[in-house]
Amino acid sequence: MLDSKPKLKKFLLYLLIHPYSARPRLWARIFVIPLVIKRGRGTIIRRKARLDIIPSKKCVLGYRCIVEDYAILNNGMGDILIGDYSQVTSRVKLVGPVTLGKHVIIGSGAQVTGLTHNYTEVDKPIALQGVTPNRTVVEDDVWIGGNSCINQGITIGTHCIVAAGSVVTKSVPPYSVVGGNPARILRRYDFERKEWVKP
Repeated sequence: MLDSKPKLKKFLLYLLIHPYSARPRLWARIFVIPLVIKRGRGTIIRRKARLDIIPSKKCVLGYRCIVEDYAILNNGMGDILIGDYSQVTSRVKLVGPVTLGKHVIIGSGAQVTGLTHNYTEVDKPIALQGVTPNRTVVEDDVWIGGNSCINQGITIGTHCIVAAGSVVTKSVPPYSVVGGNPARILRRYDFERKEWVKP
């Protein structure tokens, strides 16, 4: 609807967000954001969590999720969808578009992003070239260690472990343990042998 009225869209965006900040204005944080976020029963969002949420994108949390103090949720470029029982601990940054499955645990200081900054025009500052969204998916029952970085457009498969401090630059198959910079597979679960094995 607003895409056909760019001037109105720009004006409403100005009212909602300061021109060179990703954070909504105070009035929006008090009156708008609580109405935009959809929470399942029992979900807790701590008071000091930073919610850079805009009404034109979704922010949906399932049943009994928790978002701890100093975590950042930003849906400015795409929806943030969080499954049941997932835990976003302190200082975690989620930049949409991002989908987290059920029973996901993200350790302190980790970042999961669904966008990248454009940089190809060498005669223009990178900060002025915009961003390209590319959804990142973390499937069910994944543990992401603290201070890890999950890059845009990849999928972390079911029941994976990402070691602390890892930089994940490509998709990870289910039932894997990855670590390092860039992250590589350290172990995979062998269903025939019923044990975790080195690749």
